Amino acid sequence: MSTKQSLAIWELCRQGFPLSADDAAKCWQSGHRFDLREKFTVELGRSLEDLIDQCNWEIEKKRETA
Repeated sequence: MSTKQSLAIWELCRQGFPLSADDAAKCWQSGHRFDLREKFTVELGRSLEDLIDQCNWEIEKKRETA
């Protein structure tokens, strides 16, 4: 797991979304995107959304080079 992914998981937990943090970790560990738009009915902070987008980008890049 990358540093950004760990940070995103920590931030999800800190903001009160531990189950979503678990979902994100499972997605990224299995090489899949974490789709936050499906998971959240509340709006997350822009910095957290950006961080999750960056983590998803890392996963996509890893799949492209594999």
